[in-house]
Amino acid sequence: MFDALPEFHRPPSLPRAVRPTALQQSALWLSATRLLGSNAEMVDLGTRRALVLRRRLKIIGDLALLSRAELGMSPGDLTALRHHLGTRHLAVNAETMEDADALARAGFRRICAPRAIAELTLDASSDVMSARLAQKWRNRLRHGQSQNLMIQRRPMQPDKRFWLFRAEALQSLRKWYRPLAPEMVAAMAASKPGAVQVFTAYHLGRRVAAMLFVRHGLQATYQIGWSTPEGRKLSAGPALMWRAMVELQAMGTDRIDLGAADKRLAPGLARFKCGTGAEIRQLGGTWVDSGWRFRPAQHTMAEVA
Repeated sequence: MFDALPEFHRPPSLPRAVRPTALQQSALWLSATRLLGSNAEMVDLGTRRALVLRRRLKIIGDLALLSRAELGMSPGDLTALRHHLGTRHLAVNAETMEDADALARAGFRRICAPRAIAELTLDASSDVMSARLAQKWRNRLRHGQSQNLMIQRRPMQPDKRFWLFRAEALQSLRKWYRPLAPEMVAAMAASKPGAVQVFTAYHLGRRVAAMLFVRHGLQATYQIGWSTPEGRKLSAGPALMWRAMVELQAMGTDRIDLGAADKRLAPGLARFKCGTGAEIRQLGGTWVDSGWRFRPAQHTMAEVA
């Protein structure tokens, strides 16, 4: 029913993580940030390790950032976290609602509300993944596969001037979002050749759509999606995503983080991501603890919502 694909060798005996690690907590992200000259390190937090980014800013001083690290710490331990990290200010992008509740109880201040992301589990059987597709999404996929699209997958070279970055920059202006800096994507490509994979759809020799994925461990993150009006008419998006699902799984990927899925602010994008069979999960929002002010009284998430 679906396109025949070349076989890939899945690395044998790879350990499976109990819970997938976000790109911002991966060894690839650590290597790339260091390559760009940032102060990044892995630190021990009880029984876990987390990637911490550090910056010294004018006026406010030292700032440490924990982005999407699943902490699993008690409110009491979180109360001392800023001092444990030796920083004047600490910002935490909470990975789970459980971490968010503990941060609230520890006296952190929430500065950004939680956002939802779409997470897609892959399967070695394309039939299993096909059965999970929403009916309308499956119909668009069939339409795309009937349009004589040529789809290519290639590893991205470490070039911050790669054509897709320019195309996304123009798209981001129209759709009001801030893309990841091309320098960071190029640094990840330089840190581990083959980590950044680009799927491009052509029609009659013209590029009509493209998707960029970052592979890290057994996971991948959907980082860029771009399409022309012609590509949308040809249903190139579903055709590209399906090809990426099958090929990334064959390369050893168990799960794709499809990124933000806000049904209120971007309902069309959320429907597209959910149509793949992905599940929506709520992150915990952004929290801060600062040495500039007294720690507020403890609260629960229900009280700050």
